[in-house]
Amino acid sequence: MSGQDRSASQPAREEFPWVSCFLTDVLISHLEETSAGASNIDYGALFRGIDGFEAPADPRAFLTDVGNWVPQPILRDLLAHAERLTGRKDVAYQAARAYFEPGKRASLSLFEILFRVLSDVRSILISSPLWAAVHTNYVKLQSFETPAGLYMLAQFRGTTPPTLGGLHLIRGYAEGFPHLLPRIGQVQCLEEYSQIRLDELVQEFPDFSLSSRGDRLLIQHRASGRSIAEAVRVFLRTELVGLSDEFLVGTPSTMVVLPTHNQITVLSPDEETDPVRRPHAVPAYRIVKPGTLSCAGLSHTLQQDQIFNVPYSRFHIRWAESEKPIEEPPADTVRRELSRLLFEHLRQTYQRFVQHNVEKRSLTLENIRLHKEIEREYGLDGIVGQSPKMQELYGVVRALAATDVGALILGETGTGKELIARAIHYNSPRRAKRFVAVNCGALAETLLESELFGHEKGAFTGAIARRLGVFEIADGGTLFLDEIGEISPSTQIRLLRVLQEGEFQRVGGTTPIKVDVRILSATNQDLDGLVQRGRFRQDLYYRLHVFPIRIPPLRERVEDIPLLVAHFIERCNARIRRNVRGVSPEVMALLMAHPWPGNVRELENMIQRMMVVARTDILDVYDLSPELRDAPGMPRETGRALKDLARGSAEITEKSAILDALKENQGNVTRTAKALGISRATLQNKMKHYGLRSSRA
Repeated sequence: MSGQDRSASQPAREEFPWVSCFLTDVLISHLEETSAGASNIDYGALFRGIDGFEAPADPRAFLTDVGNWVPQPILRDLLAHAERLTGRKDVAYQAARAYFEPGKRASLSLFEILFRVLSDVRSILISSPLWAAVHTNYVKLQSFETPAGLYMLAQFRGTTPPTLGGLHLIRGYAEGFPHLLPRIGQVQCLEEYSQIRLDELVQEFPDFSLSSRGDRLLIQHRASGRSIAEAVRVFLRTELVGLSDEFLVGTPSTMVVLPTHNQITVLSPDEETDPVRRPHAVPAYRIVKPGTLSCAGLSHTLQQDQIFNVPYSRFHIRWAESEKPIEEPPADTVRRELSRLLFEHLRQTYQRFVQHNVEKRSLTLENIRLHKEIEREYGLDGIVGQSPKMQELYGVVRALAATDVGALILGETGTGKELIARAIHYNSPRRAKRFVAVNCGALAETLLESELFGHEKGAFTGAIARRLGVFEIADGGTLFLDEIGEISPSTQIRLLRVLQEGEFQRVGGTTPIKVDVRILSATNQDLDGLVQRGRFRQDLYYRLHVFPIRIPPLRERVEDIPLLVAHFIERCNARIRRNVRGVSPEVMALLMAHPWPGNVRELENMIQRMMVVARTDILDVYDLSPELRDAPGMPRETGRALKDLARGSAEITEKSAILDALKENQGNVTRTAKALGISRATLQNKMKHYGLRSSRA
């Protein structure tokens, strides 16, 4: 994809609106208190597709730390999860209100402290622009007072249009924050008109469509064509409101309507009926036929006379105070304390900014170091195995990595197909770009297509925003498709087009997207048989089968088992904090006699299990699982048969050690003998016994 295409399809990182994790903590806290399925949320997946913002090591902890910030799409996707889990479209409103229940929070945020200092609802609303400016950079808030009461305006930035969830959050906070004050009883935040557009609201319910007929908008059910709700175009009046000095808090960047001579001109919910003045009024849409939109268990009711499609939302704040009067601090005291707290906050913000730049440089250096470690780990030096079949495989991988040819990696379960795919990528010219792996057998057809190609907003139920697919994420790099034999016929057709044309369309999209991706695929199935049975397209098979690579099963390279065992013991020692030194000859004999249907993965699991239950620093026969000890063909007693196996495994281990030493010493027999701690004559006898010559090393 060209740079021009990239900028058109995805904003650069600095263009993202940002949001405080204070908001994500509100949602997560509510979900974990009210929804049994909250523990199943994949918080790491929320960060996928956010270019330039990698998922943290512990995504949940990051999202519940109010000191962190994330791009707004992460909050949006989290909100969509919350709506689906609870079955409530107003879950953000419920979460925000519940967050501020008295005595619920163990510690107070800066804003909670500020509002306690302010001590009354009116002062809280006056400071709302400050709250919006610090908690997010895409919402403006402003408040004003008339004889009819206290009002708040909310305006979302143009690049981030409002959603029902976003407006519910604002309502919930407006009603929740005042509950920090002991004197406040019931608080209501009534929306008089809404910035959300009716067409964007309907997109949140894919089962419905919006059509226009003159000055009317009709909302209909897609399948039946039945009319659900109706809105008519109206023109709203404006009113001039005088502001006292308290309401002038904020800067032009945080104000919805800029004041002139301590006055602002704001929209009124009243309709302009005078034809002469109508050209100067603001157009909007008023609901004249109420109705309920519902989809996938979520619903929202459009009320009679609700107003939409205006430049900003307007809320009327009402509250009741407790009967017992509470002494309020003098206004000067409040202002001084507020100024002190704000100054302290700005100082901490500056310190964090400086710290961020220091950490950014450290992270850049750490990223370079980790990238080099990844290349070492997933390079050929990171693969364990010195058998002839593995040496042959290494030669194939080196040759293939130097080209840009796709490959089909064949092998049984657990042989390390993804490891070989990574080795090809990290030894290729594409190693500076991303390696992305997808298990095609683990996802349903619709989810797999969305995962591979991405989707547009409204493409299907739950698609509330555009999402990038792995083809776009892996652009310039390598895409590994595991279990390729599991994909459906329709996905096979779309995949074939990418391989042939180098382009695709997102699910629900019409614009072709060009990508440059190397495809590596893998399967443990017989693709030839699937083609003959009509379950796999022949043309796709030939596209994938350009360069087949077969990974030998573990039973065909038994001489690598001692090396693998030593490798797994070393790695597991660090993970479970043990100090296991090795295995007994009898155990090695049994391990080398086992057929290992699960291959290297099964061997690794077995070693880890043995290390957990081991009573000494040498793994012995009684540490083996009963399944392996009692497997058919395995010796039942540690007699002659087991000793023969142990002798055979010892010879294989010894042969492997000699080969490694010869390789390290460039075939020099004298230096190799010294390294092994044996005489030159003994080494030559052993080399003759095993059929080794120094030149072979």
